[in-house]
Order: sequence, then structure tokens, then C-alpha cells
Amino acid sequence: MGIDIEVLSKDTVKVSQTRLINGYISNQKELHLRAKRVFPDMHIVPVVYSLSVEDINMDWVKSKMKEFGIKRKNLIKQLAIDQSTLSWLFTGERGLTKSQKAAFFYYFLVYELNRDFKEL
Repeated sequence: MGIDIEVLSKDTVKVSQTRLINGYISNQKELHLRAKRVFPDMHIVPVVYSLSVEDINMDWVKSKMKEFGIKRKNLIKQLAIDQSTLSWLFTGERGLTKSQKAAFFYYFLVYELNRDFKEL
């Protein structure tokens, strides 16, 4: 379910969110409270979700744009990206920074969640 539990010692448990389920991100307090319900007498070490942006590149962005029917002008307006910067990214003149990769990831995650919500 995206939550991993590892017993570190006889009195310590590490609880890590390793992936997103339905786009939900738990903070340290939420992980701690959930683990305390299962392991009330243990010391809890919560580890929040950490986004890996290694697989995010412009091909990934283009495929997501196609999947959700998003145009470049949408990216410019909704992500506050300068038109020339976006052009440089699409032509390969500039590579994506980690911050830009994260912005694209969460931007498309919102579209995915909205699509799934509308289907319900």
C-alpha cells in the first residue's frame, strides 16, 4: 500500500512511505500516528515520501501532455513558465532542473487525480 514497515530493534520501528497511493502524501506526524496504532509500545521512526525525479524528462512531459490533452499554452499559464524557457526545454537547449521536474510531476499528478475523481 506504499507504506513499508521495518523493525530496527526490539523497541524501534521505521515506517516509510515509499510510493503514492491515490496521490496521498503522509507527513511525519501522520505516519507516526498510524504506526503507533499498530505498535503502541514501540519507538517510531517516520520517513516521509521522497520524490525520485530521475525518470522525468521532456519525453515524459510530452507523453503526459498527450495523455491529458494539455497544450503548451496551458503549461505557460498554469505553471508560470516563461514561453521562451518552455521552448528551450522542448528543443533541448536547456535541460530540466530538479525543481522543474518536481513541478511537472505534481502538475500531472493533479490531472491524474482529477480524471480518476471524475470517473467515480
